[in-house]
Order: sequence, then C-alpha cells, then structure tokens
Amino acid sequence: MFKQIKDLAGGEIYLITSLFIFMVFFILVGVYLLKLNKNYIGLMSNLPIEDNQIQGDEKA
Repeated sequence: MFKQIKDLAGGEIYLITSLFIFMVFFILVGVYLLKLNKNYIGLMSNLPIEDNQIQGDEKA
C-alpha cells in the first residue's frame, strides 16, 4: 500500500494539498467553537424545547 502512495509520479502535491485543507478547516472550526459565546450555545440548545412549549401553550 505504501509503495503505491510512494510511486504517484507527481501526484503527491494533491495529497499534501488536500490534507492541508482538511487540517486547516477542522482547526478553524475548533477555534470557532472554542470562542463561541456559551450563553448563545445554551440558547440554541434549548430553542427546540422552548419552541415546542410555545406552540403547546398556543394550542391549549
């Protein structure tokens, strides 16, 4: 398997580029999630529950 990867004949730039893009994307998403406001996360996590409670109160 490693011999096939080693004998790419110029295609290794695509492998390195795709790995770099993959790593940069997930690092940026991780930094974004760590910097996200905790109150906003709590609000968004309770939103479906609060939405159902509001609709339930309107129907009653």
